[in-house]
Amino acid sequence: MPDFGILGQPYAEPLRSSIGVNRRREWVILSALLTRPNTFISTNTLIDAMWDDGPPRTAREQVMNCLGCIRRAIASSCARDVRLDRVRDGYVFGIEAERIDHVVFSRLCAEAESAKALGRPESSRGLYERALALWRGGVYDGLDVPSFASHAAALEEQRAIAAEEYFALSIATGHSSGVIPHLLRHVEEHPLRERGVALLMSALHDEGRTHDAHTVYARLVRQLREGLAVGPGREVRQTLEVILNSTVSVPAPRADELSGAEMSTRS
Repeated sequence: MPDFGILGQPYAEPLRSSIGVNRRREWVILSALLTRPNTFISTNTLIDAMWDDGPPRTAREQVMNCLGCIRRAIASSCARDVRLDRVRDGYVFGIEAERIDHVVFSRLCAEAESAKALGRPESSRGLYERALALWRGGVYDGLDVPSFASHAAALEEQRAIAAEEYFALSIATGHSSGVIPHLLRHVEEHPLRERGVALLMSALHDEGRTHDAHTVYARLVRQLREGLAVGPGREVRQTLEVILNSTVSVPAPRADELSGAEMSTRS
């Protein structure tokens, strides 16, 4: 398990007792360093991370003080193979990249993609499961730093894609029942991600909950019409067609008939 991370509340296990949990500025600086390990980061970039609405005159001095605190924490904790080096007008946080959660997450996702391409779905599924288990909450949870927003959004998108790959592989390998609760949560958090909706429909249908699958489809249709004035995309329509072609006794409810319907929570 990585001992440094940003996939949730930022943490640095070897330094935690030295820095403390309430020193926000130190954690902002450390999070910026963890985001780009072994890479030059200018002092101005660190200033922007700490102050998004105009830094004070003492900004550079305050950043230097925070970096000094981090340096002392590294020294006092005897953190293995971790260093903070001054390079020109900036810094490099030297660390074995595999000790940082988002680096491990990206590697596991890449390995999962390769395993899938090689026709090893169970192996791919296991790698995605390990990658997703690294998440402890939202990226930089507890830190509201505008300059982190684009990187956080990219990681959250990668997380959603990885989750959908994991769900698809689970369904394909006969694990539909086990992923339905996770798919329900995923669709609740991302109601307009059509691949997630299509996968939930497939999993529900596989488990004999075809009516619930139709309800999920109708809900998406309603949300798209009300929010974006568009209809569902091809993947969702094709999933519905597959369900209809394999179902004789359960007709698909119309969206207007289900405007107030709630999907059954039976499992």
